[in-house]
Amino acid sequence: MTNLNLTEPRTKNPATPLNQPILSRSPEPGHALKDVLPLSEFLTLLKEEEDYWEGEQTHLPVMISRLRKIFYDKWGWNKELIRRAATIECRYETTITTDPPTDESGKKHGHRLKRYKDNNEVEKYRLVTYRSDDRVYGNTRTGQVPAIFNNDHQEVLLPDGSYADLAHVLAGLDAFNNPQIVSPLPPWLDFMYKLLPHCDSNMDLVTWLGDIATSGEAFLFDYLRHDKHALSVPAEQHYIEVNAPGSDMLGDIDSYAIARSYDLTGASGRRLTDILQEYYTGETGLLFAQRRYSLFCKAVGLEWDGRAFTNEEAWIQKYHAQLRDATTFMLFSLTDENLKGIILPFEVWCDQYSDVVKVDYLLRLFLTSLKTLIV
Repeated sequence: MTNLNLTEPRTKNPATPLNQPILSRSPEPGHALKDVLPLSEFLTLLKEEEDYWEGEQTHLPVMISRLRKIFYDKWGWNKELIRRAATIECRYETTITTDPPTDESGKKHGHRLKRYKDNNEVEKYRLVTYRSDDRVYGNTRTGQVPAIFNNDHQEVLLPDGSYADLAHVLAGLDAFNNPQIVSPLPPWLDFMYKLLPHCDSNMDLVTWLGDIATSGEAFLFDYLRHDKHALSVPAEQHYIEVNAPGSDMLGDIDSYAIARSYDLTGASGRRLTDILQEYYTGETGLLFAQRRYSLFCKAVGLEWDGRAFTNEEAWIQKYHAQLRDATTFMLFSLTDENLKGIILPFEVWCDQYSDVVKVDYLLRLFLTSLKTLIV
């Protein structure tokens, strides 16, 4: 989540080290504590969504796509990120608007999106509402926002006191079930993907890699917006915490741990909510959650010897291009899709802003945080 109302700090304080949060004991910036649901309440809402699709509750590949689309649909998800799930129906209507509805207290219910025009942020919102043909409520709730989407309920409080974004878990699991290379080429030209910006794994891109890329993208837009003046350390930390908060990153990591720990084919006959309940609260689940970081590291090719990543430099070299290209995708998706909107991503792809986007530095920050948590 990106909250555009937060003040950008510009005061320099070079002595303050940067940190990539992963395990957070507070909600993400801009998300009020009163709006965060405990895991149990969120899973109750998610189970209601499973029940809507009668007879499909244990058909996990389809169900995960349906649940993911409550939070992330359209705007590239069907065309670029998870193509194989494009035709799977979502219960709700998703629209992009400049004026989301408000409740009686005047509070807006749309999910704020970050978009830029001439390097300046503009207001856009993702709005999720009931359709007029809902199988439970008919047309009695047409246009209303469902409880599961309201107030950014995707970020939940876990039993151990940490926060995780469960929509990021759903996105990662859906990409795991529908793997693909992400590139601007149509599918029939994918064999030429190495000639253009690309990401080898859509699971990486819709989770941790994409979140880190939004930090680099924010660095660049701030730099351009302030007449190409270097960002202060507090400003960089601000953008990291807003664009890649700990709850998002933990949800990203959990998607890899869950994918490596459970059968997601549907053959087990289990609901996703049962799997999530066990992973986060059950005895065997607690073991998985404690090992989440080692499971994640194995999944992305990091080799841990108990003290250090033995292949850290090779891994940084590999993911340098992946994160750089992910940043170009983020830049293009956040600007007007015209010739001018292509130039800036192209320049980043050519490493013209490497000292601003700081790809390697952001990757190292992420590894530094992982080293303190892996067991």
